[in-house]
Amino acid sequence: MFNETRVGTATVVEFVRPDGSVEPMNVDLQYRSDDPHAVTMRFHARDQESVWLVGRELLADGILSPAGLGDVRLRPGDGDVLFLELFTEDSHAVFQLSATELQRFLDSTYAAVPAGREVLDFELLVKDLLG
Repeated sequence: MFNETRVGTATVVEFVRPDGSVEPMNVDLQYRSDDPHAVTMRFHARDQESVWLVGRELLADGILSPAGLGDVRLRPGDGDVLFLELFTEDSHAVFQLSATELQRFLDSTYAAVPAGREVLDFELLVKDLLG
């Protein structure tokens, strides 16, 4: 039997508009030990929600130096600021977030599943894919 651990936190990031102005946005970060390489980010904007699955390692790497080559990129800014960029076929969004808050969240995920100890439950994965 597989024991699943869940870690989550709610935070506020700043959506950076193309004109440079910013708008606060609520984001829920969620981690599950049965999907140990991923962090789910739920962005809440007015009456809409956007969900992104982001690699835990990408988030950890992006705190220290630019990380990501595809749809998700994270890089440090000045001080405690990180810049998260999300790309789709027809849009590009930039967010500012706190490096300290992200590190605190990641530390809690590593307490649940240490780096290098990630194990996938393939039976559960197949069940989810077929379910």
